[in-house]
Amino acid sequence: MSTVWKNMKRTLAPEELEEAIPSDAEEILHHDHVRPGWSGAVWLDKVLEWIVGAAILAELVVILLNIMVRLITGDSVLWTQEVSEIALLTIAFLGGAIAYPKGAHMSVQALIMRLPPAWKPYLAALVDWLVFVMSAGAFALFVPTLAQQIDERTPILQLPVFWVSLPFSAGMVLIAWFALIKLWRQERRAVLTAAVIAAAMVAVVVLAPPLFYYASPNVLLGVVLAVLFLLLFLGLPIAFVLALASGIYLYLGGISDVSAIPIGMASGAKGFVLLAIPFFILAGTIMNSAGLTLPLAKLVDALIGHLRGGLLQVVVVTMYIFSGISGSKVADVAAVGTTMRGMLEERKYPRGEVVAVLSASAIMGETIPPSIVLLVLGSITTISTTTLFLAGFLPAAFLALVVMALVFLRARKQGGVASPKATWRARGSATFFALPTLLLPVGMVGGILSGFATPTEVSSVAVAYAFVLVAAYRRGSKKLLGDTLRETTTTAGMVLFIIAAASPLAQTLALAGVSQQIHDLMSGLGDSPVLFMLFTVILLTIMGQLLEGLPAVLIFAPLLLPIATEFGVSPVQYAMVLIISMGIGSFAPPAGVGFYVACATARETVENSLKHFWPYLIALFIGLLVLAAVPWFSTFLPALAGLIPF
Repeated sequence: MSTVWKNMKRTLAPEELEEAIPSDAEEILHHDHVRPGWSGAVWLDKVLEWIVGAAILAELVVILLNIMVRLITGDSVLWTQEVSEIALLTIAFLGGAIAYPKGAHMSVQALIMRLPPAWKPYLAALVDWLVFVMSAGAFALFVPTLAQQIDERTPILQLPVFWVSLPFSAGMVLIAWFALIKLWRQERRAVLTAAVIAAAMVAVVVLAPPLFYYASPNVLLGVVLAVLFLLLFLGLPIAFVLALASGIYLYLGGISDVSAIPIGMASGAKGFVLLAIPFFILAGTIMNSAGLTLPLAKLVDALIGHLRGGLLQVVVVTMYIFSGISGSKVADVAAVGTTMRGMLEERKYPRGEVVAVLSASAIMGETIPPSIVLLVLGSITTISTTTLFLAGFLPAAFLALVVMALVFLRARKQGGVASPKATWRARGSATFFALPTLLLPVGMVGGILSGFATPTEVSSVAVAYAFVLVAAYRRGSKKLLGDTLRETTTTAGMVLFIIAAASPLAQTLALAGVSQQIHDLMSGLGDSPVLFMLFTVILLTIMGQLLEGLPAVLIFAPLLLPIATEFGVSPVQYAMVLIISMGIGSFAPPAGVGFYVACATARETVENSLKHFWPYLIALFIGLLVLAAVPWFSTFLPALAGLIPF
């Protein structure tokens, strides 16, 4: 939830935050139980931001150069893969390090918010000690690998492999350093008490292997999962929980060298398609910062604003379109919510209903390209990104219609004034001003689906086009590039760091035979695809609450997709059900982060918003069950394009 807090603080005024978030939320999320004194090395933070920002821009130039060379000569530049690998590792681990002291890493705060205030300084210090232990331990375990790579060279550019792996080592050292800085700023008594507790926890793990010598794999796995959820509810950032759980399982089981964890993390952040993530985030951030959502909202208002439900219908459709630009659902909620807030308040729409529609629309948009979750899923499974992009349109459209139908039915009771029906001249004018912005998602999706360019290449062109739009509209300030790059380094670093941390855990769960155990469990229930899909929906909705959407996808998609195939379920359909299930979990109360962003943007309390949201949540869940029962929604477009059989 700390990521959401940062997004809200960038977008909203302080008084708006106070209305939407519990009074102690900022205290918890920022670990503000500190004593006066050393505030940390601000200069180091700025240097790191410039290094990661330079890596993003350098890779952007390299990708655009590769596109130009391919268009002119028909050949690709071979060395781009090696440069991309270095850039990705720099963004993932130095960006992940930047995100830690800013409180931008995903963490579960639902339990912490309900603890007595006196406990919170101790818990904050304990979290920082555990982060220090994990990062320092990962660096120590990775040093032998670094030493082995000193004399190795990359195949094309002949760069030392040592330099390729250096960002991981530097990131771990920096995170450990930032943890010590945070501990220095906190109350001495809380820090010392937490140090004793952390040392005791480490000692228990170090001395525990003999107890598990004769234990079955299931017992070991159960203990590790219990530790995982304990750490999760203590508020430890999810990425660190995933890495620690993997290391504890391997250490207690004596199955493999624990050094496989840092090696797995370094490998997990590689992959050319992952470069699309920082580029899409950067493009969406530029659009948000320059206020280019407004022309889209005005166009949709001119087209359908006169329908019953008026601007709430406009919110749903605008979210559908804008989801194809930003790639981030939290960014969608903040951008569309703040853009349309004045229009909604002017026409007297209930704030609670606005929160409900924003949250429901964010869930609907989970499968709209270029969703970050779709990109990640394409990188960790055998399903192509193009197939996933095509498959996502109709499920999202169906859920959008479900939400719009409910808006229509509730409109008379909820109130609000619909827009007057726009003239054709007004519609033409709105189209003219919105068309340049609208071309961005259409061009991105069209470029990928046509096979003209890879997702990474399309995302780089999207960034360049976004800058052109900003210049044409003259919306951006002189600081736009620096501001958007800083925000992108934090967000992209956090996302890629989670992907890296989830990689060894996914391998560990596969090693533990979790997939086979789930298959055996479902076979015991009768080998029914219907039961399997229902089990999936319930499991992943719960996991979406606990782990947020992206980490849950990273862990469960590789485990469950092969099982779905064995049950006769289309992997493409299953991928859509998986993503939307986790989307419902990650946006639904009490831990759904998007819901709190929507509360803040609409200036409404959580309690009042909940009364309006439940009908939408139930409607979406029923819509999800329809998608789980009817493969056509997910498979029609990919089959029509010849990507999968009919």
